[in-house]
This record gives sequence, C-alpha cells and structure tokens, in this order.
Amino acid sequence: SVPMSATARASVVVARPRPTPREVSCESLARQGRRRAISSIVAVAASTLVWRAPPPCFATSSDEEISSLRAKAVDAFSSRDFPAARDALRRLARLEPDNPSWREALGQCYVDAGEESDFASAAEEFSLALKMIDAADLESRARILSNRALAWEGAGRWDDALGDYDAALAAANDAGLPPDPYVLNSRGNCLASLGEYESARDAFLSSARAFGDAGGVNTARNNKIRGDGYTFAASNAALTLAQLGDVDAARAEMEKVSRRAPGNVDMRAGLAAIYWSEGRGEDAEREW
Repeated sequence: SVPMSATARASVVVARPRPTPREVSCESLARQGRRRAISSIVAVAASTLVWRAPPPCFATSSDEEISSLRAKAVDAFSSRDFPAARDALRRLARLEPDNPSWREALGQCYVDAGEESDFASAAEEFSLALKMIDAADLESRARILSNRALAWEGAGRWDDALGDYDAALAAANDAGLPPDPYVLNSRGNCLASLGEYESARDAFLSSARAFGDAGGVNTARNNKIRGDGYTFAASNAALTLAQLGDVDAARAEMEKVSRRAPGNVDMRAGLAAIYWSEGRGEDAEREW
C-alpha cells in the first residue's frame, strides 16, 4: 500500500472567503499553500497515529500500570485531550526511560495540538527518541527524523527542517526503502520557504512522480491516497512556476491539474489570478 507516515500530507479543500480577483497574487497563493501543507498534516497524523505495545526488551514489573497508562494516552489522544495524553506519556517515560516510543508519541502530541502546538518541545522529544533507538534501526530513524523535521517546519526553522528531511530520505535509502512522497513534498515546502524555488519545484515533481509510481493493492482507498497526493504535489509544482515568473508554463500546468481535480482550490485561485492579470475577466470569475 502507499506508505503512510506521521508526515503524511493529503490534498485538503479549505473553505475560505471569496476574494475579488484583484486581491489574488500567485505569490500569496504559494504562501497560503505552504501554510496549509503544514496545518493539514496535523489532521492526517492524528487520524493515523497508533501507539503500539513496547517490545519485550522494555517489559518491567509495572506492566499492568504501563498497559493502563498506554490505554489512557490512546483514549486521550483520540479525543484530542492532548494535556491528558501528554500526562500519561510522561508517566510512561518515567517508568521506561529508555523506551523511545513514549518520547516519539510525546513529540506527536506537541505537534498535533492545534493552536496549542509546541513545536520546540516536539523537536526536543523527537531528539531524545533519536538518541534511544538502535543505530541499525534505519526505518525508525527515518520516521523520527521526518517527524522532527515537521516540528522544525512548524517553528519556521526551515534550514533545520530541510536537513532532517534530507537525513530521513538518506536513512530510508540505506534501509532499502523507496523515498516517501510525503517527505519529498515537505522538502519542497522548506525549499520554497527559503526562496529556492527551482529546487523546490524539483522536489514537488519528484513527489508527484513517487505518488504516481506507488504500488500496492488497487483499492478505492489506495487510489484516492495516490490521487490526492499526486494532485497536491503537482499543484505545488505549478505554483512554484508562478513564483519563478513563468506564467505561461504555470497556467498550462494549473489547467492540467484543474482538469484532473476540478475541486482543487489552489489551482482555481491560481488560474483566476493569472486570467485576471491577462484581462480575461470572465474566465477569472468562472474559476471563482
């Protein structure tokens, strides 16, 4: 199936006030798309997170207490009671100070808390988890690095986020795993935020290709994941063309993505901005 990591990014249609075409610019749309990419991950991560029982090497005489606290953490997280989830996880971390699972889960709680997110604390927890994992466990290293990169993104520390995304991709490659298309898209977000638009476009195109090449069972759910991921990455690539000033190419790509995904808000808004700038008022109004 398509890999679903805690850094999963999906195409999300976000309701927003309808501005007049004069208020729209491709530059502002690209910024909005990057911000939404960060916020949309929270909802996806929350829906996919599952705490698993720690491996046998972490078993202690407090197994019953650990089981109870783990259940409390899962229930609290599921109901978005993040303070209660963090409290249970901190107690678990005290009972099993060498278990990276609790530190990683704490980091996710800090990231997923919406307006109360604490990205600095999240990065600290992920850093602790990284120190605890076995050096040979490259898959876990890749996952935790990508989670910490997300925390750096939330904090606006783009260079740190980019470094962790690159390290995550390298660890996955060393483990014999294909590059995660969500991580490739996130890497593009960081590069765009740093103003490196050509490199960002390359990352978004790589993400779109990876979504298109993803294997797995041909089910409606997997097809939707692949399709949504491809559309989101291709939308970002088109918006980056607009940032680079290649309006003709940007328009062509936006129209292509819009035909494939008519409900994609970013592409409709981008096309409206371009059409309006070209004096095509009726076409711009149609996109709105």
